[in-house]
Amino acid sequence: MTIEHSSNSNSHSPHASSRPAGLRGMIAVTILATAVIGVLFSTFNFWNERFNMNPGLPNVMLIAVTIIGWLSWSLWLMFVPKFRWIGGLILVGPALGLLLYHPEFGGDANIVGWQPRFTSGNTNLPIVAESGDSAESSSLEQTSFDFPQFLGADRNGIVANVALQPNWETNPPKLRWKQTIGEGWSGFAIVNRLAFTQEQREDRECVTCYDIETGNLVWMHSAARRHEDMLGLGKVGPRATPTIYNGKIYALGATGVLECLDGSSGKLIWSVDIPQQVGISQKTRKNSRGLEFTEEDSNLVWGRSSSPLIHNNNVIVPGGISINGNQQRAATLIAYELNSGNEVWRGGQRMIGYGSPSIATLHGQSQILLMGEDHVVGHDPQTGAELWCHYRPGNSSRDAHCSQVTALGNNQLLLSKGYNLGGEIIEIQRDQAGQYAVQSIAADRRVLKTKLTNPIVLEGHAYSLSDGFLECVQIPSLQRKWKKRGRFGNGQLLLVGSHLLVHSENGQLILVAADPNQYAELGSIKTINGTCWNTIGFYRNLVLVRSEREAACFELAVSFDKIATLPKVPDALHRASSQLIPQENR
Repeated sequence: MTIEHSSNSNSHSPHASSRPAGLRGMIAVTILATAVIGVLFSTFNFWNERFNMNPGLPNVMLIAVTIIGWLSWSLWLMFVPKFRWIGGLILVGPALGLLLYHPEFGGDANIVGWQPRFTSGNTNLPIVAESGDSAESSSLEQTSFDFPQFLGADRNGIVANVALQPNWETNPPKLRWKQTIGEGWSGFAIVNRLAFTQEQREDRECVTCYDIETGNLVWMHSAARRHEDMLGLGKVGPRATPTIYNGKIYALGATGVLECLDGSSGKLIWSVDIPQQVGISQKTRKNSRGLEFTEEDSNLVWGRSSSPLIHNNNVIVPGGISINGNQQRAATLIAYELNSGNEVWRGGQRMIGYGSPSIATLHGQSQILLMGEDHVVGHDPQTGAELWCHYRPGNSSRDAHCSQVTALGNNQLLLSKGYNLGGEIIEIQRDQAGQYAVQSIAADRRVLKTKLTNPIVLEGHAYSLSDGFLECVQIPSLQRKWKKRGRFGNGQLLLVGSHLLVHSENGQLILVAADPNQYAELGSIKTINGTCWNTIGFYRNLVLVRSEREAACFELAVSFDKIATLPKVPDALHRASSQLIPQENR
């Protein structure tokens, strides 16, 4: 019996020893990790509602677990003689792939595609200085249908003199043109059939002018500048929308150079280097393709994205502060004279974010509003002096703030931000001596979590893309009326009449009724390829969309005879826009 037992044990030992040690454990851990990630993705909306989590969390976890799993399996297999070649293949194959291709990230650390490291999809675009056919001077005369700056004539994302026809099933949008465009996140500003934007073409940062009817390039101004960030999350190129005023183009590049161009030819009139003027240096590096790019020595690692503001014959832009904290040359805002580029004033010494300045009238006084890095501020447009400030947490090198301040009337402002900060309404108070104070009257971290977009206020409700979901929030209670879990991502939205045009991050144009009682989708079309963080442009019956790869123009069915029934824009915003459009054309 003893010999038999010994013989049986020995006969099984070769089979036992042939099993790689720990195989069952590796398989079990892999299955468990896959299950955990699957459960997290499938239940994330549930937990997000209760704990206000960052939407990028499951994506970051997925990337981390994938990398850990890849390294664990490849290294473990390499220590098993029978499977050593498989382990080497698993280790070298993906590593070689990452050497040749880099991931393309969306707004929530989600991988939306892969791009070759040593070539670019837009390298075939021409790179020339002032070129093309000059625009006729008459084409630069402003009209009531113009979209002359960031978010439209009133800088509030509302087109109030056009009504969209909602019958997209029988009369869908018609494609006018679609074409490749240079990289960057600038939107279109439009004056009388001419559309202006900014784009990156190889090592040249460009301001371009297109015929909106045909998509033909009218002129291009370019300069040897290129912005990138080391992580590649903010990507390449300029990100501010130009401002058009009195036949001139005012454009702020990603590296901080503010240029004034002749609108009919693109010829440079004047330029100033904002970072240089506030004492911020630039770090020059080379990417994998050998192209030089710069990052400024401040917390503004994602590039300058503030669209210039025109007011009182000045062009006003955010300044900034050096990362070493030297405030001697720092400025929150700087104003330059429109025609000469000479500095008129500078005000404040707070670090800035990525939002654009706007104008509103509070307590009868015109004020420049700006969301800085960790404060929202109001400045006197005559002198630049800071009138008041309100703390809003933030860090421009991490949880970037792109949203504007939204005026709600004579003394209230709506603030919004992603990264778990959400919405807040503040009241600006002023005493008899003219001194200001700020009081928070409502705040909710669960709503208005904007990242790359701005809320639109209509008849006591705010419509917003909040961490990728479209939602409607009541003002001033900040109570959510509805929330749509859709395919919007970090896209953009525009109110045209009583309808919302939503352009999703992946290139879907969706028509939604601005109804506070329910989400009502009326139609959708596929537009362009790429990541669509760029704001929407609108002119008469034409909508312009773009990404970092493509731009397109669609014709929509509209009517112009319902202006009287459309919602009114707040008086403060009307007064702000009077600086842009002559009264006779309004």
